[in-house]
Amino acid sequence: MNTVITFIYKFKFFNRSLIILTFGIFSLIFLLSRCKEQSIDKPAIEIQKGKGLFVVNEGTFSYGNASLHYLNLENDSLNTHEDVFKLANNRPLGDIFQSMCIIDNLAWLIVNNSGKIEVINPNTFKTVTTIKGLRSPRFVKEIPTGKVYVTDLYANSISIIDTKTFTKTGQISCPGWTEELILIKEEVWISNHNRNYVYVVNALSDKITDSVEVAYGGSSILEGKDGHVYLLCSGDYTVSKTGGLFCIDPKTKKIIKKWLFNKIDFNPTNLKENPAGDSLYFIQQGIYGFPNHLNSLPSKPMIIQNSGTNFYSLHIEIKTGKLFVSNAKDFVSRGEVLIFSKKGILEKTYKVGVVPSNFLAW
Repeated sequence: MNTVITFIYKFKFFNRSLIILTFGIFSLIFLLSRCKEQSIDKPAIEIQKGKGLFVVNEGTFSYGNASLHYLNLENDSLNTHEDVFKLANNRPLGDIFQSMCIIDNLAWLIVNNSGKIEVINPNTFKTVTTIKGLRSPRFVKEIPTGKVYVTDLYANSISIIDTKTFTKTGQISCPGWTEELILIKEEVWISNHNRNYVYVVNALSDKITDSVEVAYGGSSILEGKDGHVYLLCSGDYTVSKTGGLFCIDPKTKKIIKKWLFNKIDFNPTNLKENPAGDSLYFIQQGIYGFPNHLNSLPSKPMIIQNSGTNFYSLHIEIKTGKLFVSNAKDFVSRGEVLIFSKKGILEKTYKVGVVPSNFLAW
C-alpha cells in the first residue's frame, strides 16, 4: 500500500514539475519572441512622419563614415543627432551616401563608392535588403511599370532594378557620368555631367529616344510648376568648360530660355524651385535666388557664404518656403544644417553628420 501511495505521490510531483517546466519553456519562448518583436519594431529614435526630414551625410571619401540623420523640426527634444542607420543595424552604412528616396513605402539609400543600395524601413531604419553589384550609383527614379532607373558615375549605363525582387534586370547604355533624373509622363529626362546633352529615355521601351544639346556638366534637373524642364549644367573648371541654366519644353524638346555662364570658376549646383514655382535657387559660394522670368542672373548671392563655411546642398520646405542649407565645413568634421527664412535670415542650426549632401522630407 505504501508503495502505491509513494508511486502516486511521485507521479503527481513529476506531473506538476512537468507542467511547471513546460509552462516555463513556453513563457521563455513568448518572452524571447516579444523581445525579438520589440527589437524589430522599435525605431532607433522616435520620429513623427510629416514633421521633419532625413539628412543624407556623404561622409569623407574612403573613410566609410557615411550616415543618416533625422531632424524633427517641431520637437527638438526628439533629436539625438545620431546616425539612425548605425543605431538600428549595428553597422556603418558605407562609403559616400549619395542620395535617398521613398519607393513603395521603403527608403532606398544609394551608397556610391560602396556600389550598393540599402533598402530600409523608414520608420525603424532597419535594412530590408541590400542591392549589390552596382558600379557607382548616384540617383534613382521609380518608373510606374514596377522598375527603378539608377544613374551611375562610371558604368556608362543606367541600371534597371525590379521593385519587387530588388534585382538588376537590365541596363540602358548611356556614355558618361549620368546624374539626376525626372519622369514626365512616359519619358525620363537624365542629366549627364560628361556630355553637352540631356538625354530622354522612353520608360516603356527602356531606350534613349531623344537628346537636347545644352552646356557641359549636367547636374540638377527638375520639372517646374509651369511644366517646363529646368536643367543646371555646372560646367567644369578642371577642363575649362563653362555651364549654363536651361528651360526646355518637354513636348517639343526645344530650349525656351537659357542663362549661360561666362566664367570657368562659376560652377553652381543644387538647382531648386520655390513652392510658388516662380523662382529658382542654386548654390555658388552662397545661395542665389531669382525669378525664373529674368533674362540675366543676379550679380551676387542673396545669402553670403561666410569664411570657414562650405554650402553643399539645398532644400526648400514646401509649406513655408524656408531654405535648408548644409554646411560641409572642412569635409572631415561633422557638418551642420542651417535654416534660413525665405528672405535669407538665419533662424536655426542643427548638428548632423560628415558632409551633409542631400535632404528628404519625411
